[in-house]
Amino acid sequence: MNMLQKMQKLNHHNPLNKLNRWNFGKTGILLIALSTCFILDRTYFFYPPSLAPAWNSIYMDIIGLIMGIILLVCGLFDIHIDLLIKTSLGVSVAFMTVLVIAELFHVLGAGYFRFHPVIIFEIYTVINLMQIAYEYEPETK
Repeated sequence: MNMLQKMQKLNHHNPLNKLNRWNFGKTGILLIALSTCFILDRTYFFYPPSLAPAWNSIYMDIIGLIMGIILLVCGLFDIHIDLLIKTSLGVSVAFMTVLVIAELFHVLGAGYFRFHPVIIFEIYTVINLMQIAYEYEPETK
């Protein structure tokens, strides 16, 4: 039995591996859903008016969609490409943090209280992404 087969055997019995894969998939689906909603609603962000075009940009939504697809695929197929995983986790956290900040502008600046549940949900997602990064086991050579 070579080293790769031994590692794969160990990974199948590791309870953290299944949890980590589930978290990758769950977070990927969430990012895909959020990005799709933003792609369909081009006027979601409106305050402050000078930043609305940047926050409603299709390019930001596509970044979130791509990161969601990458996380979902990595979770489904148990992919351990370090550069891909670390980059997608970092960009996903940045994407979600920008969303939280943009929505806080609406709540605090415009008094638009529709975003409270969404902000709590997105903070949970950022924490989930941090948990994934903490539990991630890099590929050993």
